[in-house]
Amino acid sequence: FDSLPPAHYKETMNTILMWMQQSETKLSMPQVAFAEYEIMEQRLRELKALQSSLQEQQKGLNYLSTTVEGLSRKAPAEVSQSYRSEVDVVLGRWKKLSALLAEHCQKLEERMTKLQRFQ
Repeated sequence: FDSLPPAHYKETMNTILMWMQQSETKLSMPQVAFAEYEIMEQRLRELKALQSSLQEQQKGLNYLSTTVEGLSRKAPAEVSQSYRSEVDVVLGRWKKLSALLAEHCQKLEERMTKLQRFQ
């Protein structure tokens, strides 16, 4: 039993995977060229809320990493490697999502500045 993660691990993993899927879906929506500042402001608020949510989910990600580190000391190598690979995939997606979110915010803020100047 030492080589199995606690039930909370699977719950946390499922929560983070679901959250990332929803966030990736939101970010994959086509970026239309906004001409109305209010629409741009609304989209920026949504992106900022997503960034806050990302920070809240970070605790779960840290828990997964810590749990896998603990398992790697107790579990057989193949079991440990399996969980480590699973967490590495999640961490990779997390980094891409985080970078994409920051990029979307930056681009939108730049467009808003240009639109203000234009108006």
